[in-house]
Parts: sequence; C-alpha cells; structure tokens
Amino acid sequence: MGMFDNISVSGDLPYNEEMKELGININNLTFQTKDLDCLMDSYIIQSNKLFVQKYKSEVWVEGDKNSKIFSGRLGRLGHLERNDPYYEEVKYHGEIYFYDFLQNVKNKWDCWVEYKAVFTDNTLTSIELFKFTKEDNAERLRREKEWRESMEREEKKWLNKYFWYTYPVRRVCRVISRCLYNTGNFITRLSYKL
Repeated sequence: MGMFDNISVSGDLPYNEEMKELGININNLTFQTKDLDCLMDSYIIQSNKLFVQKYKSEVWVEGDKNSKIFSGRLGRLGHLERNDPYYEEVKYHGEIYFYDFLQNVKNKWDCWVEYKAVFTDNTLTSIELFKFTKEDNAERLRREKEWRESMEREEKKWLNKYFWYTYPVRRVCRVISRCLYNTGNFITRLSYKL
C-alpha cells in the first residue's frame, strides 16, 4: 500500500443521488491521497486554500529499556511527542485526487469514493466527484471468513500449537534470523570494500 497523506475538506463536497440514497455522509470523512508528500501528514482544504498541520514542538521520548510490552520491542523504541498543532498554508498548483473505501454501507455495499480538487495559483478552483463505485460485499465477506477459518486451522495443528508457536522456538528462530541478517549485512559491507 505504501505511504500516503490524510486530507479533509471544510465545507460541502459534491455527491450524486446514489450516494444520497445510501446515506453516505461524505462531509465527515477523512480521505487519503498520494498526490502530496506521502509523509503521513494531515492536510485540510479550507477557504479555498490548502493547509498542512504542523507542530510547534516535537520531542523524541526515549523508550523504557526494561519494558516487556509486545515482547519488549515496542515499549523500548520510544515515540515522538508532538505539541501545539497549527496549520500552515501550502503553496500548491495542480490536481489532488483523494479517496476513501467505505465498507458495509447499509450492511450490503462496499463503496469507493474519489474526488479531484484542482488548485490554480494556490487557490482551489474546483472539486468534483471523480469516481464512485459500489459493489456487493458478500464476496469480500466470504473471502475474509475463509481466511479466518484457514488461520484458525493452522493455529490448531498439533505441530504449530505445541512446537512452532511456542515461546522457546520463536525465540530461537528470532536469534537465528537476526544472525543471518547481520551476516548478510557484513558480507554486503565487505563486498563494498573489495
């Protein structure tokens, strides 16, 4: 799937009659787009301008080295703490396509909604409904059910349940994987020096 940015629109978006019949409230959605920086930033279109959310302070908080959360890895990483958000205007000229996939609309449909916003000299000139499709979700639900059942069958197999999925075996596999990874990195660095 890759990286993307989130974008929302202040104001009413155009919609068609089919969307109205399904009761889809487009104005409360946050869309995704790959037409901007793709850095997981949050954008908003407001007053015919494009703004990006920034923060006045960003501080890296070190993780706890003794953490046991999620086998000790995620708790040890740390996280970025952001404070005092504000919006900064973005100078943009061109088209931005933004979209969302809505599942289980009226418990029967999966819908794809895509819009196109056109900016000329940093000003929004138009937003139009670019694409709207609806499909019966019975096939997707059937595939998801089959996938869940196959995962449950795999987990219940004797060899998986009492050997491969046990903590000691996973720990040994992790150590072997780490050793192989480090060996590969060493060989790669060695090849650059030769």
